Amino acid sequence: MELHQELTENGYPALAELVVNLPESNHFLEDLSLIIKKYVSSVDNLPDDIDILCTQLVHVTSFQEKYKSILLRDLELILSEMMNPTNDPAEIYIDEEEEEEVIALYVKALEGDSDSQLELGHFYKSIQRDEWAFDWLKAAADGGSVDALYLLGNDYFVGKVVEHDLEKTYFYYKEAAEKGHADALNNYADMYLRGEYVEKNEERALELFKKAADKGVPESMYTLGYMYENGVGTEVDMVESKRWFTESALHGDLFAANRLGHEAVESGLGDEAISWYKLAADQGDPYGDYNLGMCYENGIGTQVNMKKAKYWYQKAALKGDEQAKQRLKEL
Repeated sequence: MELHQELTENGYPALAELVVNLPESNHFLEDLSLIIKKYVSSVDNLPDDIDILCTQLVHVTSFQEKYKSILLRDLELILSEMMNPTNDPAEIYIDEEEEEEVIALYVKALEGDSDSQLELGHFYKSIQRDEWAFDWLKAAADGGSVDALYLLGNDYFVGKVVEHDLEKTYFYYKEAAEKGHADALNNYADMYLRGEYVEKNEERALELFKKAADKGVPESMYTLGYMYENGVGTEVDMVESKRWFTESALHGDLFAANRLGHEAVESGLGDEAISWYKLAADQGDPYGDYNLGMCYENGIGTQVNMKKAKYWYQKAALKGDEQAKQRLKEL
């Protein structure tokens, strides 16, 4: 059922007429404000996300014509919520200062500020409204935002907000990568490594991963470690492989830190193993916690200390690690 018909049938004929005529209205903002203030402001218990949208809309005093469709979309979202209230409304906690910030972002976004459009997209994603974010990210990308290009590539790859589309994923990653975006470079390289949309090209992937690694991407460093270890796109080089795994761990990759810990255990280097596991644990990694528990339980790099073993297992278990939960039951 179309919105104007639904409004009419629910006892809002005047509102329905305003909504129908709004796109072509010569007094668009005045009519938009009238709708919000007269019909929406009196509605109790709007979900927090819709309430934020209302507050943003009512503060609009100007906009670029190309963003009118977003204003109309947002109004429709609000009115649809009026007609069909959400059974499980969102709960969002923002203070007055944060509310002022998101209002200002909305106002500036409508005036064509690409930085505000990007930040507004981030905000909507943070409140699980990725579909609201998408149009603003597209606007920001059109305005030259490299970060927005990268995020659009993610959206097309994930296929949650828009249909999964590897061609568009490749396009946006390529655009962002060529403009120097580090994470886009990593994902662009990954498409060549896997042969996603483009023909598989391991040598090209290696070249791109190196560029991303040079920009400090831990995941790219880890992948380079894997490629040198297994001779993917290059000759096997275990020294180079170890170097990249180490760089990855030192730049914050948890898989790399735990992997190096395991390798140290296998080589009988208990002290080194503990240092790598501790590096992961210090970043909140439950697997790092679990591995430290194993070290203290089995005397790897330290004296056996069951109290410390249980401490680290408990930390891992509280983060949901099933292995740690099992070990605690067994001890």
